[in-house]
Amino acid sequence: MEAEKQPPSTRVLLVDDERALRQALARHLRRDGHEVVEARSGEEALALLAEQAVDVIVSDITMPDMGGVVLLRRVREHNADVPFLLMTGMPEIASAVEAVKYGAFEYLTKPFDLRALSASVARAIERRQSLALSRVAPSGRGSSPRGVGAITTGTVLGGRYRVVGEVGTGGMGTVYEAEREDLAHMPVAVKVLHSRFADSPDLLVRFRREAEVVRAIDHPNIVKIFDFVAEDDGPTFLVMELLRGPTLAAAIENEPPFSEQRVAFVASQVLSALGAAHAISVIHRDLKPENVMLTTISGLSDVVKLLDFGVAKLIDEQNNQKLTQTGLVVGTPAYMAPEYARGESAATSVGDIYAVGCVMYEALTGKTPFEGSNYHALLLAIQQTEPEPLTNLRPDVSPALASVVARAMAKDPNARFPTTTAMQGALAPWLTHDSNELSP
Repeated sequence: MEAEKQPPSTRVLLVDDERALRQALARHLRRDGHEVVEARSGEEALALLAEQAVDVIVSDITMPDMGGVVLLRRVREHNADVPFLLMTGMPEIASAVEAVKYGAFEYLTKPFDLRALSASVARAIERRQSLALSRVAPSGRGSSPRGVGAITTGTVLGGRYRVVGEVGTGGMGTVYEAEREDLAHMPVAVKVLHSRFADSPDLLVRFRREAEVVRAIDHPNIVKIFDFVAEDDGPTFLVMELLRGPTLAAAIENEPPFSEQRVAFVASQVLSALGAAHAISVIHRDLKPENVMLTTISGLSDVVKLLDFGVAKLIDEQNNQKLTQTGLVVGTPAYMAPEYARGESAATSVGDIYAVGCVMYEALTGKTPFEGSNYHALLLAIQQTEPEPLTNLRPDVSPALASVVARAMAKDPNARFPTTTAMQGALAPWLTHDSNELSP
């Protein structure tokens, strides 16, 4: 059955450097009732767009002068809402990620049935028309709170992310595995803000800021964020890369204590990620084993992905009381630096370095450096006592590595490593040759 004809007013820009294929696709789209404008290159497409408006862009992803993803990025600089379909004969995850970043509508993998092209273009036009209607229709703000309705397997979020299953729940949201339906069912993780926070402007600011902070850092050891969605008639959520593997907390609990080399390799990557954050004046403030994922990439295990910048703080931002009086604990007490526990210091980079020392101590010994019967007792222990010497709990750990951990956890901030780079240098002797080559 042929796809339903679209009104002749719909204009499609078709971009492909292969003349025969471009003309064949153009003929098919014209039979569907579209007006088709052809371009042989990305530059020619941009020139045409400067002169006329189009309803949909369909572009090859591999072209000699300008690839489809680059064209997509250039188009988005001036036209934020035109649907953009990409055609490729060699789908690659890197290009898919870039396409998601700049808002590609769908992928078509060559060779494809021409009916698939018709259906994709029809969906793109339908979505653009629905978005146009939503901009002129009453917003309904306040009529229905965000997050109404249970999220279950099969739920579609934001019109394109179909939930596969629940991954886990944290303080601010629940994470689901999902597939991006309009991009070759690309697997992603969706972090949905808890419904009890949905009507809190302050927490929405914090949730949005997590997306902005992570995107600004863009480091291989930090989880990538692709999208942020906050709509009146649905839940607020982040879309992130889907990670496979245990958290560091699970590895500490379920595996033997870490070797010196393994803990140095993991800590070095964490420090690299934190260093990138610190370079743009961002402090994580909640480093703990639960926020460190250990993944396997290209056969290399223990590749770190740092999570949860939800309480991250810009070093140079003014104190925002609204973001600190939401009822949430800023940071996890067991990894909180003594100056934070005393309430004497704003967030600093050496506070993150202190937390790295605590995480290393726990990975090597299986226990946190400080314990208390309640929250206040734990804060008092952090301020006034020293942890049991690491070598008492692990006699096989070298005094030199124990010294690195102790320096990171010094109660005096000025006695700690001054930078993440300095601490990475101190860990270099414990990195194997292969780990040293492959660490970011």
